[in-house]
Amino acid sequence: MVKRVLVLGGGSAGFIAAITLKAQMPDLPVLVVRSKDIGIIGVGEGTTTSVPDHLFNFCRIPVGDFYREAEPVWKLGIRLLWGTRHHFDFAFSEQLDSQIKGFSRGTGFYYDAFPGSEMGLDSALMTHNRAFARRNPAGPGRPPFNPAAPAMHIENEKFVSFLERYALRVGVQVRDDTVRDVLQNDAGVTGLKMASGETLDADLYVDCSGFASVLLGKALGEPFVSYKSSLYCDRAVIGGWARGAEEPIKPYTTAETMDAGWCWQIEHEHRVNRGYVYGSAFITDESAEREFRSKNPKLTSTRVVKFVSGRYERVWVKNVVAIGNASGFVEPLEATALAVICHQSAWLALSLVDSQRRVRPSQVTMCNRASEELWEQIRRFLAVHYKFNRRLDTPFWRECRQKTDLAGAEQFVEYFQANGPSTLWKPMLVGKVVIFPYEGYLAMFCGQDVPHEGRYTPTPAETERWQQFQRYINEVAKAGYSVPEALSLIRSPNFAWPAAAA
Repeated sequence: MVKRVLVLGGGSAGFIAAITLKAQMPDLPVLVVRSKDIGIIGVGEGTTTSVPDHLFNFCRIPVGDFYREAEPVWKLGIRLLWGTRHHFDFAFSEQLDSQIKGFSRGTGFYYDAFPGSEMGLDSALMTHNRAFARRNPAGPGRPPFNPAAPAMHIENEKFVSFLERYALRVGVQVRDDTVRDVLQNDAGVTGLKMASGETLDADLYVDCSGFASVLLGKALGEPFVSYKSSLYCDRAVIGGWARGAEEPIKPYTTAETMDAGWCWQIEHEHRVNRGYVYGSAFITDESAEREFRSKNPKLTSTRVVKFVSGRYERVWVKNVVAIGNASGFVEPLEATALAVICHQSAWLALSLVDSQRRVRPSQVTMCNRASEELWEQIRRFLAVHYKFNRRLDTPFWRECRQKTDLAGAEQFVEYFQANGPSTLWKPMLVGKVVIFPYEGYLAMFCGQDVPHEGRYTPTPAETERWQQFQRYINEVAKAGYSVPEALSLIRSPNFAWPAAAA
């Protein structure tokens, strides 16, 4: 029976895992052991929609406390400077994967017929740098916008600091020490010999030690599955600058095509965070730095982070469960790092609850299968970004177009090429463990102009209706709240968070 849990690592993975366990099993003793020897990437982070859902619903973290202390800003989606179009959006609402009243086909079928259009309200909000449309009417318990939706940009230091404080509030123990040796027998880890001279033991060890993968990778020697046939990038040069008064806070992440990879832009209230993710086989660190600075003259200091894309074959081996970067890593093209942590933490907690803390091999097998499918879905989706991007004709991008291993995304590609943005069989295509909705695939296929046989010519009545739709969503978006306006509202003394979110 699992009576005590030791979490190794005090970054976002370690504290989210600990909080998740306590949320589902308040009486379970959980100890987080963190070490300065375990590095934290520590850059600005974006989330998917599953992260707020996990934090605020599954873990029951009060939304108001989180926004007051961690100070995130809102993210409606990703704007991609990608493919042959000026840009396209992967919004976190259903836009292409929807059907607007008055139209005979799904919205995706009108993408080519009306180039340059906004495909939904969230894209219009993104274009006008508005985070929220105004609710009408507002009233008691109903603020003028939904302040907890849909995703976030978070500064890592503030985020981890909040998580640590909240973990202590819910009874997690935290101590600083460094592992010097991992003790093992045939059943798994039996203890951790620490620099302090103490030996710490538990029934279950959660490896949140990041790239080091101290327990799963190093101590247990679990095999690693490389993703290098699908993802050629293996480094990132990271930097940023203090936000100027003239720079709007965009309610989205930007992903911009570069000569040997791509560049993110993550928006914070007082800082702009940028990073160039690239393949070292195609560009030197010095050349990447020059290209990065040429696009971003306000950059201050930078640093290079090296990484390997892939996953360990299993995340749960004997009495060790790896979560986050200790279980695998892919580049941050779709901001999946925190989502992976949340999914894996939930699966671990639910496995313990369902088995009454006497986890059986079949539970471990299913948890490993779910985690494998999660990583493979991410690999497939990212591969689609590289296979069809025709924006630049450089050695890196030619190699991507010719050789990227789609790793199972072929069924999406074949279906889209034959049927266009049809949504009829999407449940069969996306699978049971879903990290990317069908909207994401439609955004990438339509946005990159992947050829298909499902072209549709709108009727004159639909053309007129589309123009009306465009006027409406842009008028609503222009009247919406910018990020600074929304921040000012939620920080005002009279603001009341919705009862369910307070």
